[in-house]
Amino acid sequence: MKTDFINGSIEEGANILLHTLGNLAEGEKLCIVSDTTTRATAEIVAQQASAEGFQVDHQVIAPLQVHGQEPPEETRRSMLSADLVMGMTHRSMAHSKTRGELCRGKGRYLSLPEYSVEMLKHPSLRADYKKSAAKAKLLADKFTEASSIEIKTPAGTNIRLSAKGRLGNFCPGYVTREYKLGSPPDIESNVSPVEDSAEGVVVVDGSVPMSGMGQLRSPIKLTVRGGMITSIEAEKQYKDILEPLFEKFGPKSRVLAECGVGFNEKAKLCGNMLIDEGCLGTFHFGFGSNSTVGGKNEVSFHLDFIYYAKEMLIDGVPYSIS
Repeated sequence: MKTDFINGSIEEGANILLHTLGNLAEGEKLCIVSDTTTRATAEIVAQQASAEGFQVDHQVIAPLQVHGQEPPEETRRSMLSADLVMGMTHRSMAHSKTRGELCRGKGRYLSLPEYSVEMLKHPSLRADYKKSAAKAKLLADKFTEASSIEIKTPAGTNIRLSAKGRLGNFCPGYVTREYKLGSPPDIESNVSPVEDSAEGVVVVDGSVPMSGMGQLRSPIKLTVRGGMITSIEAEKQYKDILEPLFEKFGPKSRVLAECGVGFNEKAKLCGNMLIDEGCLGTFHFGFGSNSTVGGKNEVSFHLDFIYYAKEMLIDGVPYSIS
């Protein structure tokens, strides 16, 4: 394995993905899935792995329509036969059934949507993953033990939900035989709330990482009743994107499916999903699918809303993130 890369270079970034984060070992098969918009970046990683002697299958598919969409059958088979899969499509397959099946078997999955040459050079990819992950693991364990979670922020978020019986998910950004799903530079802990439990208001003042939105110019207010979004208050541009989207994918897309917390000290909000979700000083709520991460809601849709926050109440006890 070559190690003398220029700091901050594209080649160093590819090496970090393959070895520091993917833990690709001798004799293992690598499957990279990209689409026609991300192919060039994925090919940089594929070529580096090939040059090191690894067996690489680079699958290029049509752009996915939404996060969580299933890949074509041929690509699905290639993914399930690999030891390490890098999902480098523009939209994420992390919440797909195929990804879940892979990780229940022998495979590891690095979820790398929206990756670009700039991302391979980005400071957040060069975080101290072990240090930040240790803090994330503590919170994931707290989530597993938790019955109730309450979050209030200066911007106006005031929401309560149940995590009773749900396992906390530890997402260190890297993958191993024990931790099979990573989304670097996202370092986070999350939990899938009981689907009908969330009650309150979420004021989203960070970002919504999707086309036409990204880092927000003005807040979005989501009212949640019985675990589902019942109203959206936002400027017209944002509302005109969100309302038709939730209408298209039906009531299950409105379910509060994930409560997550970021831990990457080198990440700053910018509108990119993996950077924003892992940003220290932010929490996020995901709406839609959670059936592959410990929940019961199944729908081909998952959208995250990221907001600034630093503390929560877990079973009534304050828990601060630093």
